[in-house]
Parts: sequence; structure tokens; C-alpha cells
Amino acid sequence: MHATVLQQDLNKGLGIVGRVVATRGQLPVLANILIEATKEGLVLAATNLEIGLRVRVGGKIIELGAITIPGRSLGELVGSLAGESLDLQTDGEKLKIKTGKSAGILTGIAASEFPPFARSTSLRATEGKAPIKIKKELLLEIASQVAYAAAVDESRPVLTGIRFSVSGDQLFVVATDGFRLSRKQIPNPKSQIPNVILPARTILELARVVEEEEIVMEMVKENNQVIFSCGDVQLVSRVLEGNFPEVDKIIPQGFKTEVVVDREELKSALRVAGIFARENSNIVRFKVQGSSFNIAARAAQLGENENEIETEKEGEDGEIAFNYKFVQDFLESVTEERIRLKINDSLSPGVWAGEKDKSLIHLIMPVRG
Repeated sequence: MHATVLQQDLNKGLGIVGRVVATRGQLPVLANILIEATKEGLVLAATNLEIGLRVRVGGKIIELGAITIPGRSLGELVGSLAGESLDLQTDGEKLKIKTGKSAGILTGIAASEFPPFARSTSLRATEGKAPIKIKKELLLEIASQVAYAAAVDESRPVLTGIRFSVSGDQLFVVATDGFRLSRKQIPNPKSQIPNVILPARTILELARVVEEEEIVMEMVKENNQVIFSCGDVQLVSRVLEGNFPEVDKIIPQGFKTEVVVDREELKSALRVAGIFARENSNIVRFKVQGSSFNIAARAAQLGENENEIETEKEGEDGEIAFNYKFVQDFLESVTEERIRLKINDSLSPGVWAGEKDKSLIHLIMPVRG
């Protein structure tokens, strides 16, 4: 392999694929980045076996070939070289990177050892149908408003995912970790996204790397993967299998108490309450009484805190306790100035939403306060 490439282009490409380099993998090659000199230009790839990223960085190809190099060392070396153009040339399982009078040689692993992952092809992308296209704006909304509710714990892998499901002319996007859930309803979606469960990290990584206004999505049924293509970047992800919870059965259909409060006031009150709540399993009590909304937390050793903000109430007075961090996550995911909380009693889940936006709801299970 022999190629020349701009330092800033290679550095940017390494920054994209480097996010999925496995730091602790059973296979040493998973800690490496694949560098391929192809007819289309220089291509970088990395995978942790759940997500794979491939990016084309262009450059001038002198000799075709490929090699894998430890991702961390490669990124540090390329980032440290000051030259505008870099010359990359392999010698067996070594890669020499040279610019001007400065050069570095890194030892790698043969490209044949690198795990293959699906590649996008125009034939597979169409299969006689129009390609599935997703707007960047919608993807970013799902990443910020839904993905954070997915589980981090791998004990139930399906809960680490986001479920996409179509019902009539509505697309529902849901994530839950068993203690909370976020559901976004998208009416009349222009793209025909199939019913599928994707890892939340897939959506988050895609949101970080996408630059184009539109992403093309294609399913690879033969190995249960999905490919997202946007510009020079491709992200390949496994599809999760398993029984996703029937979330519609969890969401209450009626409520005894409903309040609307200022989002910034509530965020401020929670920041203070959190100082005390973190000493007591993150428990914060919310009490609705008349036109006041009371936020309180206490810790046996530290003390207690109480804050009152004005509210608009419909229905009865009520009281409930939540893990305050779950509430904070929701407040960071919405942009409306005022938010709505609906509850029934201290043992039933509470439902949060923006004051006007009915497309997004966030359910949180109560805790004993």
C-alpha cells in the first residue's frame, strides 16, 4: 500500500472511526484501525463488533493495499505531525508515515485479520424499492429526546436499544431501561423506517458523525445488520433481537393531577435538591398543593432542602417521589419553556411532557420517598 493524504483529512477521519475502536477486546485487531488504499481513495474503518464505522478520506493512491494499525498510536502520531501532506507506505506489517523530514513507523496486524462488516451497495440499497431516507433533524431529535432512556446494563440487551415501530400513519420511537421510558411519536413519516430495534449507541454515534442533511438507511437481512450512509461516512450496526416491553400498557390513560411549571425554575430547584438527594438514593419528593409545587430532599447526615415554585394545576393535590437524575435528563432533552407533569398517586408512574408538544412523553417510575 502506498498513498498520500492531507494531514487534516486523515486526522478528521481518524477522529470519526476512532470512537468505536475496542479498548478491551478479545481480538487484538479490534484495537486497530483498518487503512485501505482503494480505487476510490483512502478508506478508514474500525469496529467493536456491535458498531462499525467506515469513512473515505480521499487522497492520492499510488499502490493499492491495506493494513491495520493500533488506533490510539495512529491517532497520536498523525495528530502530532505538522506537515500538510502525509505519505503512507507499508512494508510487510509495518506502516511508515512521513512528512518532510519527520517520519514514524508503526507495527500493525495484517488486514486479513480484521473482521469484515457489511458494505453498502446500490443493488442492496434499492432491491426494487425506494431507499429509506432519514432527515438529520429527526435523527438528532431521537438522539437527544429518546436514546438517553435506554439501559446501559447489558443484562437485558434488548433494553439497550431503541425500538422503531409503525402503527397506521404514525412512527413510534421508544427507549426504556425499566425505570423510565421516552416515547416520540412522528406523524406521517416520509421515510418508511421498518419495525426494528437498534442499539441506542448506534443512534448516538450516528448523530455525532452525520454532516449531511439526509441519511440513507438500508437493512442487510442476511446478517441482521443495518447500514447508515451519509456523505463519505458509513455506519454499520447489528440489529437487536428480543421481546421489547409493551410500553403502551405501562403508560396511564388518565390522571388525577396535572401541573404546568417553568422548566428553568424546576431545573434550578433540582440542582439544589440534588445536593441532599445524592446522599439518599437520589430521592426527591414532589408535592402539589393548591397553586404551589414543592420540591424537597433530605439526607440523614447532611440535612434537608425545600423549594417552592408556582404552578398551574388541574385536578387534585398530589405527591410523588422520583430519582431526580431521571427528571434532570428529561428537562435537558426538551426546549419548551414550560413543562407538564401528570400523576395519579405515589405508587403509579408519572408522565412528563412539554406544555404544548404532545409528540414526546417521558414516563418515570416512582420511588419510595
